[in-house]
Formats: sequence, structure tokens, C-alpha cells
Amino acid sequence: MAPARLLLVLLAVLLAWVQVADCGAAPNYTNIVDRIVFHIFRGYNKHQRPVPASRQKPDGTIEEDSTDVDVNMKILSINKVDVINMEFTLDMYLRQFWKDTRLRWDHYKDFSFYNESIAIPAKKEHLWLPDLFFRNGKEGYLHKMTQPNYLIRVEPDGQILYSQKVTMKFSCQMQLQTFPMDTQTCFVNIGSYGYTTRNLLFKWKRDGLKDPVELDGSMQISEFNAPDFAESHDCTQGSATSTGSYACLKAIFKLERQLGSYLSGTYIPAILIVAVSWLNFWISIEAVPARVSLGLLTLLGILTQGMSVINNLPRVAYIKAIDIWIIASIMFVIGALIEFAVASFRARRTKMESWQQEIRNVVRSELQRLAVIRGPPPGLPCGHIGGGHGYPGFPEELEDLLAVSVEEGGVGGGVSGGGKGGAPPASPVPAPDSDIDAYSRFLFPACFLLYNCFYWLYYLVLVVKINPPKAEAK
Repeated sequence: MAPARLLLVLLAVLLAWVQVADCGAAPNYTNIVDRIVFHIFRGYNKHQRPVPASRQKPDGTIEEDSTDVDVNMKILSINKVDVINMEFTLDMYLRQFWKDTRLRWDHYKDFSFYNESIAIPAKKEHLWLPDLFFRNGKEGYLHKMTQPNYLIRVEPDGQILYSQKVTMKFSCQMQLQTFPMDTQTCFVNIGSYGYTTRNLLFKWKRDGLKDPVELDGSMQISEFNAPDFAESHDCTQGSATSTGSYACLKAIFKLERQLGSYLSGTYIPAILIVAVSWLNFWISIEAVPARVSLGLLTLLGILTQGMSVINNLPRVAYIKAIDIWIIASIMFVIGALIEFAVASFRARRTKMESWQQEIRNVVRSELQRLAVIRGPPPGLPCGHIGGGHGYPGFPEELEDLLAVSVEEGGVGGGVSGGGKGGAPPASPVPAPDSDIDAYSRFLFPACFLLYNCFYWLYYLVLVVKINPPKAEAK
């Protein structure tokens, strides 16, 4: 009996052990992930770039061929476009895709049932990564709040996604000839720093009709209209340097400047200052202090505005559209001052000639009065003066003047009332309206209006037709 009982006990223990073993055989995914990661990184060499299996020779040696890395970006914002330093800042997701067959597990019997991707950010230091860099980058950083903002994800077939959230400042060589009606073309130049095209190639990842450079629809840019799309080009051909030929990708952004802020801050104030300078043409030519003060104040105002604009722009070797506007506005204000100088000079000259004529008239009138009082010299026929016969006590010059006066109007022609036969008092003559001012009231506004027509027609219409924006590259 004892052996039978012992046998039953052994059978019961064996059955229980088999059941426990069967229960333990159920897949534990947490353990599976750890086992997969441990298995695929066992013997992994991060200094050796991955090569597709189809490019390996039958003997197992690696064929020298390039590793393909697909790239796409999502631009979250264009934070700042700096005209003075000629740079712009991007906040973006940078994604890289490549295949490393050394990390695949779908061909292993023990792990083939696990068909989900695995995130391995902790293995970044042990993984081969492309040496992507920005050729025109000036400075940047990887976001680290609340954790470092990057993702490394491996698919069962060895496909790897490496995504980063990056803020980067890029240089942009801006052309400011048409500023502030300009459209700037800025770009991001991506390349490999150490691997030549024989070892590594970057390509834009195009998913059907989706652009490899995606722009956030809610993006807004200070002073610029947000672009609807970004052009993407492969610039590898022609990117050779003295150390070799390297992969090159380029994303191009067309940034069209908004004119509104410059209309309200520069153009309209300049128009008002120039219009105020025209008030000089309605002020009396004799109001010299008022006209000089108004002219100098308008000139000071337009110069101050011009210096404020120039100080906020880079010092370039060519003239800009806003420079032409400021120079023309200054010339119109200075023209109003020059017009006042010419009109004042002509008014003084006319007034001097008028005074001289009045003095001559007074002298003639007095001579005629004295001639009547004294009477003609003895032996001289009445009404005959001159001809070598003088008046006693009259200088020869006055005799000639008196003779001219008598010939023009007679001896008594200039004698009238005004008290005891004296000359009538001269009434004050108001200053005549300057004909130069009268012409300037219409000439200056007409010229300024004509200048505005040419200026805006050229920069808003003709320049766009001469240099049309390029179409989206496909």
C-alpha cells in the first residue's frame, strides 16, 4: 500500500508542477520588452552604421553603400525674423527615419508574436544615430521640460524613428532693396557633418501628398504673413566641398512682409509732415519768423523720423525703398524752405524797387512844388525848363529830374491839395501776394501726388511682376 500511495503523491506533485509550468508559459509583455531590448542590443556596435540586408554580400561582409535616412519636419512657429542680424528662429519637431536590421526581432521565433513598437529613449547613448546638423544654424537647443523632448522608437522590422523638439536660430541673407514691401526667402540647410554620400544619404520623407515640411496652421509671425507652405529640395548635387560630397536637404520659406505697421508708423506720418510744410505757402511773405519756424520744425520732424527708421535697419551697401521715400520727403520739405527763400528775396527786391519809385515820385512832387513857388528864371519862357537854363539854387541833377517831371506831367502836374500846396501823404501799400506762393500751392501737392503714384506703382505692382514668387516645388 505504501508504494501505491507514494506513487499517487508523486503523480499529484508532477501534475501540479505541469499546471504551474503551463501558467508560467503565458507571455508577460513587460518581460518580453525587456528581453527583446536585451537581445537586440547584445553585441550591438553603435560605431558601425546600419546597412540594409539587401546590400550585404553573401559571405556576410558589408558592402560599402550608403545608409538612407528619411527626414521630415513640423514647424510649430517662426518666433522672430531679425532684419538687423539677418536671422530667423524656428520651433519645430525634427524627425529622422532609418532602418537598422540589427535591431529587428520579427524573425526570431521567441519574439515574432510581439508586433508592437518599442520606445527606447534610455538606449540613446548605445544606438547609432545620424550625424545630422544645420549648415546655416547659428545656435539652438533641445527642449528639456519636463523631460528631454526626444523619442526613439523601434519597429519589429528594425525601422527606427528619432524625433526631437528643437528651437534653432538660422542665418538668412536678406535682400532689402524693396523694404518694407519685400518678400524674404529664408531656408534651413540640413546635411551630414562627417559621412559622405558614399556612407549616408538624407532624403525628404514624402507620405503621399503630404509635404515633408509641415507648417502649423495657427502660426503667426510678427511683421510677416505666415507662409502657406514650405518648399523642400534635395541639394546634394552640387554640395561638394574640399573634404568630399555630403548629403544636403533644403527647406525654403517665403516670408512676405506686412506693410500695415509701416504705413501707420512711417509713411502716413511722413505724408502729414510734408503736407504741414505746405502751410508756408498760405502764410504772408512778411511773416518771416512764422514761416521759418514752421519750415524748420517740419524739417526736424522728417529728419528725426528718418533717423529712427535707419537705426532699426542693417547698414547695407544699396538703397532701400524706404530710403527713397525718406529722401524724397526730406527734399519736399527742403523745397518748401527754398521756395520761401526765393519768394522772400523776390518780394524784398520788388519792395525795394517800389520804395525807390515812391522816393522818386516824392522828390519830383517837391521839385514841382518848389518850381511853382519860385517861378521860372528871368527871360525863360513859361513852361520851358532845361536847355541849359538853370534855376537859381537848384543843382544840375535836380534840374534834370525837374525837367523830366515837367515833360511827363507839366510843372503843376504834381501839385495838388494836401495842405498849403504840399505833396499828398503816401498811403501805406499792403504787401502783394507772392505769385511764387500762388504757384507753389498747387505745384508742390501735384508733384507729391505724382511721386506717390510712381512710387507705389513701382514697388507694389511692377516689382512683383518682374520678380514673381516661385511656385511650390513638388
